[in-house]
Amino acid sequence: MASRRDFLKLTGACGLALGLPEELLARIAEVQDPLQAYPERAWEDFYRKEFAATRGDAVGYAFHCSNCQGNCAFHVFAKDGMVTREEQLAQYPQISPSIPDPNPRGCNKGTIHSQAMYEKDRLLYPLKRAGRRGSGKWKRISWDQAIGEIAEKTVETIARHGPAGVMLYVGTGILSQGRRAGPLRLGSLMGAIRLYPSSAVGDMFTGATLAYGIPNVGTSLDAWFEMDYIVLWSFNPNVTRIPDAHYLWEAKWRGAKIVVISPDYNPTAIHADRWIPIQPGSDSFLAMSLVHVVLAEKLYKEDFIREQTDLPFLVREDDGRLLRLADLRQGGRDDVFYCWDEATGKAAPMPGTRGHIRKSLRLGALKPALTGRFEVAGADGKPIPVTTVFEKVRAEAQKFSPEATQKHTGIHPGVVRQLAREYAAAHDPGLTIGFSLHKYAWGVLACWAQALFCALTGHDVVDTEHQWSLGGIGPLASPKPSRFSSGFLGEWFSGRMSETFRRHYPAKEFANRTGLTPDGLVQLAERSRADKWLANYGEPRVRILFADNMFRRNKSSEHYKKTVLDATELYVNVNFRMDSSAELADYVLPAISHYEGWDIRGEVGYHRYVNLTVPPKGLKPIGETKSEWEICRLLAERIEAAAGRRGLGRIPDPAFTVERDGKKEPLTRDLDTLHADFTMQGKLGNDKDVVKWLIENVPAFQPWKFEDAVERGFIVLNSNAGLTSPLYADKPYRSFEEQFYLKRPYPTLSGRQQFCIDQEVFAKLGCTVPTAREALHPSRFPLKYYSPHTRWGIHSTWRTSKYMLRLQRGVPHLNLNPADAAKRGIKDGDTVRVFNDVGEFRTMAKILPGVRPGTLMMDHAWEPHQFARRRGMDAPVAGLLSPLELAGGWGHLRFGAEWDGNQLAYESSVEVAKA
Repeated sequence: MASRRDFLKLTGACGLALGLPEELLARIAEVQDPLQAYPERAWEDFYRKEFAATRGDAVGYAFHCSNCQGNCAFHVFAKDGMVTREEQLAQYPQISPSIPDPNPRGCNKGTIHSQAMYEKDRLLYPLKRAGRRGSGKWKRISWDQAIGEIAEKTVETIARHGPAGVMLYVGTGILSQGRRAGPLRLGSLMGAIRLYPSSAVGDMFTGATLAYGIPNVGTSLDAWFEMDYIVLWSFNPNVTRIPDAHYLWEAKWRGAKIVVISPDYNPTAIHADRWIPIQPGSDSFLAMSLVHVVLAEKLYKEDFIREQTDLPFLVREDDGRLLRLADLRQGGRDDVFYCWDEATGKAAPMPGTRGHIRKSLRLGALKPALTGRFEVAGADGKPIPVTTVFEKVRAEAQKFSPEATQKHTGIHPGVVRQLAREYAAAHDPGLTIGFSLHKYAWGVLACWAQALFCALTGHDVVDTEHQWSLGGIGPLASPKPSRFSSGFLGEWFSGRMSETFRRHYPAKEFANRTGLTPDGLVQLAERSRADKWLANYGEPRVRILFADNMFRRNKSSEHYKKTVLDATELYVNVNFRMDSSAELADYVLPAISHYEGWDIRGEVGYHRYVNLTVPPKGLKPIGETKSEWEICRLLAERIEAAAGRRGLGRIPDPAFTVERDGKKEPLTRDLDTLHADFTMQGKLGNDKDVVKWLIENVPAFQPWKFEDAVERGFIVLNSNAGLTSPLYADKPYRSFEEQFYLKRPYPTLSGRQQFCIDQEVFAKLGCTVPTAREALHPSRFPLKYYSPHTRWGIHSTWRTSKYMLRLQRGVPHLNLNPADAAKRGIKDGDTVRVFNDVGEFRTMAKILPGVRPGTLMMDHAWEPHQFARRRGMDAPVAGLLSPLELAGGWGHLRFGAEWDGNQLAYESSVEVAKA
């Protein structure tokens, strides 16, 4: 077992134990011309020996499976059982001579983990709380005691409350198919609650789902190199896509024009051809003004939008709903839709819709009208006045001319027109948005309008966070249905965030901007749960969290923390370090980190390489850490035993049914065989077995063999990895080739890119087609507060590392415009108080001209324990929901991986003053 003392001795040996040659300093010679060769070269051998010592006596492979979409392969070196350094693998094959080499990949966070894994916050032993929660008082206990006591309480809770009494949740600290498999599989077998992580952290691209039926679309990032006009909207790849950013600047060297749209002058904007500073939260207005220009100047591609979108579909003028077969024929389907056929002068069903017999977008002899007003005979024989979605979109866009939107966006009309014209005229443009956009209430509308802008110009789709299709994982990760729950809605109810929402958002102001009163939003959330538009299974009594910093990332953090902990009888945190959420636990279980166990990751769609973690031979465990798979295996074994002692074997779970002999029966949770089921009857005994199973069973990983993958450290995905297009071996990936070229329907209700949603919430709020709404920042506090992704950590992972802190101020700090600072008498380096009617925190002020006046920007993910009184940066962020994201039960808007909302982070207002 390795200790920190061993590590310090080892790293010291890399330098001091090599010994300085006695004559080295004595042989210093004066050099007249430093450009010429130095006469004395003995020092070179010293550094060679020091470097060689860090490369150790064993080597393995690894990546960093935290919530980073880079997924970069590294060599990991170890000496005497301890990791000494890592290096970028840099052995990925180039896909084509015409596309730049993908190597080396990696960033500042990955290259310091060999040090961070031995820092003082590393968890070494199982701990049990010995005082009140959060007091910092702990008792070291054995694994046997920890697992036994947790299992007993879990079974007791299931006996009293059923499987819904337990939450077993793996957060975004682990985003790999290997290490996530253990918690997912155990929770699935038990029927435990599992929140949707992307929703809980606000990373859903709901606007893309409205348009395309799926949230994660776009390209692999090497496609940037082929583009000639690139728009980066709320996206800062020089900070958040470090391994891939080179494709941008290589494209610029090749002649591409790069435009950055962001509130602040960020490290990507510095190198762009144009920076367009936008008011925070006004993105829907800019997107609609771009649509306005394209329509007004007729820059749209008629053939594309007739075939690929629902813009030719007919809409009833009496109630605003799409015209359906059910409107024209008694008992007709409600998923067959119509256009006006210019060839016949009649309404005709559009092929490719969900209910149409012909599953193709090909129009054949149809010539759908884009404009006009018509009449059709209803099922009762009465005339129904209709028009087209295109007409409805055009009428809405008329409201958002560049002149009209300038007061919201702060962007000159000439800039908007130039952007729209250049994008429409480009040969191969791309519009990529970042995760920040949907952390605003109307990010859903902004993204939907961006998709409309792309569709009108006939240029691909808005690029969100493309992911690969890795079929075959289900039998491993989800052998039975779990209580998969809405992330943002679950956190809203668990943290009673409606209380801080009502406090922060004035009723009249909120109603004017949304069309709902605050009470109306709260009631809509209740209805969404009651009508099962979004899944919520109530409040768990037991929370077992793997790699999730729940009490750091949630908004209204002080209120959330108290509310959730008061309702939780047992809270277990499985972690590799003592983060702000582990500090509050009843039990802390020490897990491995990125270099210490077997793992595999391949879903990230920014490149095509699937990385493995293969620990160096002889690597010693750090303390008594265990892999997530082993921890879950032990829990399964002890839960089965505890259930047996209580006489609990097979528990009916009426929330789910199975069909036996033609009859539906409740699914059973088989606690009496839980351990055997978890290990696949002994086939999966450890994390290495899991990685081997994945390589053998995921079609996109074929024809790679386990032994070959282990020898190389990565594998290359095959064509099956593409979701809506093939993944070609020699070309960057681009979504929707199946729709563009093979004419297969989109996974939407219309079978096309959809820009009319007549679901009742959308209709009530006047949002049945893309539109714009004002940001919700309360006006009674003067500064709009937002917190973009940091360069110095992957969320809170590595945020406390001394190596990362040395690259910045060393302590949490906010960024304030000089004019706002001067008005308040604040100087650079002052300690300031950030506050509103929800909460407050104290931090250092950094004066930054690149931040807009009237805003307060602070890089995200600082740990609460880095602040005075442990009040973190989310304390003043009020609870808030986007009303459109609460909708459901309609077409392709049904809860699941493709449709869930976002926990919002950027709509609160604050004041700042010297502390």
